[in-house]
Amino acid sequence: MPAQVFDLEKDRVALSELKGFWRFHTGDDPDGKLGWASPALDDSSWNLLRSDQPWSDQGYKGYGGFAWYRFQVVLPASHPPLALCIPMLSTSYQVFAEGRLIGKLGGMPPHQTVQGGTRNCDIIPIPADVEPRGIPLTIAIRVWHWPHWAYNLGGPTQPVLIGDTALLNKWRSFQLSETFRSSSAEIVLLIGAVLAGVAGLGLFLLRSREREYLWFSAYEFANAALCAWTLYRWFYAADFQRYYAAEGLIVFAQGTCSAMFLVTLLKERRGWCFWLAIGSILACTLLFLPLVLGWMSIAASILLICVAFVPFFVGTFLMLVLAARRGNLDARMLAGPVGLSFGSTVLGGLLMATVFSISQNIGVLAFRERYLNLITWPFPISSQNVADFLCQISILAILVLRFARTRRDEERHASELEAAQSVQQVLIPDECPAVPGFNIESSYIPASEVGGDFFQILPAATGGTLVVIGDVSGKGMAAAMTVSLLVGTVRTMAHFEPCPGQILAAMNQRLLGRQTCGFTTCLVIKISLDGELTAANAGHLAPYLNGTELEIPGGLPLGLAPDAEYPEQIFSLGPSDRLTLLTDGVVEARNQKGELFGFERTQAISCASAKEIARAAQAFGQEDDITVLSFTSQLPQREAITMKETVPLSSAPT
Repeated sequence: MPAQVFDLEKDRVALSELKGFWRFHTGDDPDGKLGWASPALDDSSWNLLRSDQPWSDQGYKGYGGFAWYRFQVVLPASHPPLALCIPMLSTSYQVFAEGRLIGKLGGMPPHQTVQGGTRNCDIIPIPADVEPRGIPLTIAIRVWHWPHWAYNLGGPTQPVLIGDTALLNKWRSFQLSETFRSSSAEIVLLIGAVLAGVAGLGLFLLRSREREYLWFSAYEFANAALCAWTLYRWFYAADFQRYYAAEGLIVFAQGTCSAMFLVTLLKERRGWCFWLAIGSILACTLLFLPLVLGWMSIAASILLICVAFVPFFVGTFLMLVLAARRGNLDARMLAGPVGLSFGSTVLGGLLMATVFSISQNIGVLAFRERYLNLITWPFPISSQNVADFLCQISILAILVLRFARTRRDEERHASELEAAQSVQQVLIPDECPAVPGFNIESSYIPASEVGGDFFQILPAATGGTLVVIGDVSGKGMAAAMTVSLLVGTVRTMAHFEPCPGQILAAMNQRLLGRQTCGFTTCLVIKISLDGELTAANAGHLAPYLNGTELEIPGGLPLGLAPDAEYPEQIFSLGPSDRLTLLTDGVVEARNQKGELFGFERTQAISCASAKEIARAAQAFGQEDDITVLSFTSQLPQREAITMKETVPLSSAPT
């Protein structure tokens, strides 16, 4: 049995490169009157140009506008459906077969669209009814080349293919797969940016007060949009002007969100570094305008945009450096990766822009493959990809650590708050004790979970009552511990029957050197069984008796001076007299217009019940803790209130 015979003519692949010389002519035949698309045209006077090189390399450098190509193809007697495969050909074109329009890309003047950017070929089927019988098929290609096109090419840069339509579609699928492989790093960055944006948005929803998560999310979504837009151009022919108009807006959003994220993350004020970055990104966005409108060449526009980007990188990087010098841990972790990413972007952009201005598209791609890609197989990875990846990982690590640190601080704060609330529940009486001869009411409304107001109503050993009301600056555990110290002092002193001035002097000694900020005011009143009041004041609001403010000499707030004196004032109460004590949360309540509740309103309602006074101040606009105590005398008839004497204290026990 003989060996199999391979018939190269019968079994050959029905695919050919139209690589050779085509007829070429500048100008246009818009109405077809010159017959430049017609097979009957005598084009022997047209110049011959190679079909796999742009016209800029063949004597027409700098030419922009219309040009025509013509060539002929001898078709086999029998063949499957045929098509042309036209690689990237800037910027718009029409294809004619035997004078009939069979395909196009973009639009021609006066309705031109600047097409370009795709790495894939276009498949244009050749209708069977236009194929001539026994003579070559005449193909004409009308090209409109945008004069401002970056690479200054014009015409085809790779051989046009003709052959079996099904086979060409497979070839195009292979090209798409190759484009997908070569853009794998960009696709990974796109997926990573989307996931990071979703994660940042989730963190913001969990912690809406921390705006850095929102800005990070917006920055990552802008990154994702830029990656997606770049990939779109690689896979599909895009309107060049619209593409760069959208890219300019995306770049502005990306840069603004980046600067806002850094200044919010680092808790820095918006200084000159921040405004340098914002001004730079705004200038870059405006420089896209002449690029889109064609006021200057693309090479010049891209070079100016790259140069205008430099202040943005300088400003944002200096924000990190200055914050790192001030001891910001997040800035120290970010400075290296961000500097690497910014440096790679600036260097790569300037180099590519320089190559744009002196080379063709093929030269640019070769430059990128040779100098900017660290790995070319199986997936190309550039130095920019690595720098961006490290920067992303660093930012994510910082945000995760920040979230964990904030969560830990919250748990500690919650624990401290719970402890402070427990302390305060002990220090603020839930119910007022029964005091013979008086009806007592109290109202306490803290401005936060743990306030700084305190009061105590303690029975005296000899009968009578000791009343203490005060206000500690601050909130939370620190205020609760200060209140605990003061109340402990009061309760200890109450066993020894001291006078109010001595109690304040003892409290003052206890607070010396213990207050880290603010001050503490306090009012101490001792009420005897016969209605005699002995009062001493340490910077607190004076009490009201029957709507009249009592004049009590005021001493310094507690904890400010070791030799502070607290003179006493003695009064007497009559039947049905009402004594009202309160903290400054009542007087300093403020409404939406900025008006204070004030002393006049306070005095006007000072004869109301404690709850009515507190609720009135709260409804007006509470800003601080509100505490109100009221004592209504039920003593038998005696002389009306009289001021007896003032007793100065020159020394106080510790």
